[in-house]
Amino acid sequence: MGRQVSRRGLLRRAAGTVAAGTALSGTGITSASAAQAPELERLDAENAVGSIGAAEAAGRFGNLRVLPGDGRYDTLSQGFNQRFTSEPRYIQLITDDQSAVGSLREALGRGLRPTIRGGGHCYENFVENTGGAILDLSTMKGVTSSRDKYGHAAYCVEAGATNWDVYCQLFRKYGVTAPGGSCYSVGVGGHICGGGYGVLSRRNGLIVDYLVQVDVVTVRNGQVRVTSAHRSDPADSPTGQLFWAHTGGGGGNFGMVLRYYFTSALPTPPARVWLSSIAWPWAEILKRPNDFRRLLKNFGEFFAAHSGPDEPVYQDLFSILKLTHKTNGNLGLSSHWMRDETASLDEYLAAIQDGLQTEPIALTDGAAGSGADFVVAAEKRRQMPWFQETMTVNGSGPNQRGKYKSAYHRKPFTDHQIDALWYWLTKDDPNADLTQTLCQVDSYGCRTNAVSPTATAVPQRDSIMKLQYQTYWTMPAQDEAHLKFMKAFYADVYSPTGGVPEISDATHDRDTDGCYVNYPDIDLGVATDRAPKYPRLYYKENYQRLRTAKRLWDPRNVFHHAQSIIP
Repeated sequence: MGRQVSRRGLLRRAAGTVAAGTALSGTGITSASAAQAPELERLDAENAVGSIGAAEAAGRFGNLRVLPGDGRYDTLSQGFNQRFTSEPRYIQLITDDQSAVGSLREALGRGLRPTIRGGGHCYENFVENTGGAILDLSTMKGVTSSRDKYGHAAYCVEAGATNWDVYCQLFRKYGVTAPGGSCYSVGVGGHICGGGYGVLSRRNGLIVDYLVQVDVVTVRNGQVRVTSAHRSDPADSPTGQLFWAHTGGGGGNFGMVLRYYFTSALPTPPARVWLSSIAWPWAEILKRPNDFRRLLKNFGEFFAAHSGPDEPVYQDLFSILKLTHKTNGNLGLSSHWMRDETASLDEYLAAIQDGLQTEPIALTDGAAGSGADFVVAAEKRRQMPWFQETMTVNGSGPNQRGKYKSAYHRKPFTDHQIDALWYWLTKDDPNADLTQTLCQVDSYGCRTNAVSPTATAVPQRDSIMKLQYQTYWTMPAQDEAHLKFMKAFYADVYSPTGGVPEISDATHDRDTDGCYVNYPDIDLGVATDRAPKYPRLYYKENYQRLRTAKRLWDPRNVFHHAQSIIP
């Protein structure tokens, strides 16, 4: 059994460690401020103990506390991106409100930095936590019909559920769905509070547009408690600010989300969906560089013309253009058409192929190459029930090492952007296997753009395309080459605006409009930088209001990571 220590002795020791400047690995951000010690003294002392051994942990926590040496430890201390791992003091599995409050109180009482994990899909190392406590919500997966704090009918989703849990349960039990992402294993705990978009978003908006309440474990005024914040709470009230902050303010900023509640008017999915999958072989495109230019022009111009909030036809179309590196083998286009008639789908595909000399092929196994996660089909199109189609495209790919960047585009691609994309996607690199390197261009807009930029914390509400730059690999020896390639690739595409997709403001009508907070990129700066770019590019004019919420609900910065909201 670990040696017992006094409450004040523990706090003095924790405060002394903090005062010495113990930093989070790779971030330059110090752990909880020494100024927290007086506040922590007010927390309940029931869990104020010293180092805890395996025997004591087994007695007090059963199988819910995972310590070094446990067969689950290596798995539960690492997320989807295998570039990042850590050595936390322990991983605590959260099962209910009581264990959430008690575990957070205990971590703070021991002077440990807490990080919160749902599905483990953070693209950077914001959850990894050497020397701290990872609080894991993955066992809280309930999806039920419920009522919010005002007694209104609502759907309740626990924060440990995955996207696939949500779609399965909402559809099978209630015949509705939520317009979130397609990657099945992404946890909703972070996905929703970052905004959340997916295949149905042009048709139905963002997932946060349907959010009505969030239950969060907060640390405020010396109390660790569950706070319920509702959309109907006055906007300038503390709980009104807390609710709004969870409609796009990012994960790991304000507390530990336990549950999300959605309006009872969640959308009904389409009965059937046409899935179109076509490809253009790089071997042919390399012979006809103008086809690449024409393809990007056609795609951008089509969605510039058909992405308004009142678009009558093509709000039922979601399309993904996968601009892979030439070593992958093919450029691909996956399209989801949510009506039975196919004339409009035919018109769209004809518009995309207008002027191209390269004939498209069906994206079969032989045509898909060995890299990016394409939707593979034996024919160019097929119709299936919505749930089956969702299952077909529902994949996160294997756990690998990865690097990601993002951009919102408000206008069609410029000539410079097309030239830069061509250069980097056809560039050889002897130090990196680039078969899984690509720029994925998602169609955006329509009902996503029907909401004011300040109604939620998601400010990008007039874009037509959303880009995700991705590269994957497995060997640690290739880390430097992949990171260097992706950084230079992205900086070149946006070199006219300082190497990033700058935002529009009163004096600049930009082609781009910042980055997506759920695709975090450490190259945009960290919280300790003098002038980091990420607050402006993720949040635009909403950042100051997010800072107000942070000061209200987490003034001591208990919940922080390299790109968190700065109080």
